[in-house]
Amino acid sequence: MRCEHDYHERNRYDCPPRTGDCHSGHSRRYDSDIEIHSPCGISVTDKTKDNGGIKSLLVDKSIAADVREKLLESELLNLEYKPQEFERNIALPITSEAALMNLDWFSEDTHSIASLPLSQNIGKCTPAQAIAAEIAQLFDDEAVAITDDMKELLPTKWDLFGDLAVIPKESLNSPEWNAVMKSKSGFEARVWEIICRNIKVNRLARQAEIATDNLRSSQVTMIYGDSGEVEFIDHGVKFYLDVTKVMFSSGNVTERHRIGDIDMTGECIVDAFAGIGYYTLPMLVRSNAKQVYACELNPNSIQALTRGAELNKVTDRLTILHGDNQETLPKLRNVADRVHLGILPSSEPTWRLAVDCLKNSGGILHLHMNLNDSEIDSFTKYCIDVISDYALQHCDFSSVSLLHVEKVKWYAPHIRHVVLDLRIE
Repeated sequence: MRCEHDYHERNRYDCPPRTGDCHSGHSRRYDSDIEIHSPCGISVTDKTKDNGGIKSLLVDKSIAADVREKLLESELLNLEYKPQEFERNIALPITSEAALMNLDWFSEDTHSIASLPLSQNIGKCTPAQAIAAEIAQLFDDEAVAITDDMKELLPTKWDLFGDLAVIPKESLNSPEWNAVMKSKSGFEARVWEIICRNIKVNRLARQAEIATDNLRSSQVTMIYGDSGEVEFIDHGVKFYLDVTKVMFSSGNVTERHRIGDIDMTGECIVDAFAGIGYYTLPMLVRSNAKQVYACELNPNSIQALTRGAELNKVTDRLTILHGDNQETLPKLRNVADRVHLGILPSSEPTWRLAVDCLKNSGGILHLHMNLNDSEIDSFTKYCIDVISDYALQHCDFSSVSLLHVEKVKWYAPHIRHVVLDLRIE
């Protein structure tokens, strides 16, 4: 399917500018990394359909392009139907006759409204565009006003966990939205149903800041559906979590995949910040690690990690150490071929403990940090100097070298999530 370009020397009929253009022959990716095929615009209701025809604004060909732009700006162009030529006029499908007649530029002397048999305009839309269009139609149907500020809070990205989506904390979250949601019985549920239908999930939750406690607890809240428990598969690895209890960083997906791509056959690994198994499970399932010792403080994360290990049938190669890793890591002295320190903003407090975990033959450290982009090189040198000083003077190792610097993602303006891979011999 494609957006249509067949009217008046291929004038383009795209989706509303606010939510992005729909262009023929191009696949537009949104933050959610999902795209669907659906009607590109507002659904027709009894207000826009009359006696088998579509409510349309008839204008002279000479001004059709300008009028169309004005309808788009006012969000009154019905994008589900194609504009069509009728003798010397062009019929532009509209969404609301009453709203159109209230516009300053509308004049009954130069414009006329009629119900006409127009063809459907089936195009390619992102879920965000479909959500914006359907919610606008819902508000129109219910005679409820929606402001530009409210439209800006419609979700354009989300995290998917099986049949549950987590939308950003600001999405539909304002005094205006809260008041509207409670203004009519069942209205709030209809809004959530529109969002669920277009991103193909059954449950919705809203993101929140991670708690500042030592457990880094999730503060996500369910807004549609009861349970936050999910099972999903990422790159061949099965995960389990309750999104309302523990966090899951979707932004680290490339690093999880990179770690899982490393051949760790025969290796014993220490994961100092295991969480629900973001890296522990890929190392067991895809890297084929011989044994992983997973240190974790949060009991909810441990429950999720245990369930994830069961789903992947790797429980026999996983040892979980519950508690503060400042206390559990010393119990793992000289056991590891590789130590993973996946914590932000800094893993530095565990560097020396990680070196102690390595076997006498040495091994590899994966150190996660948040760094200013301009300071990556200088910090890398600092990291090697600090670890070399400890490893060579206190642990009888002979060298520390840099294997790789992985720039995972932008964490904030000018701040990158970086992983340093070091070899200690």
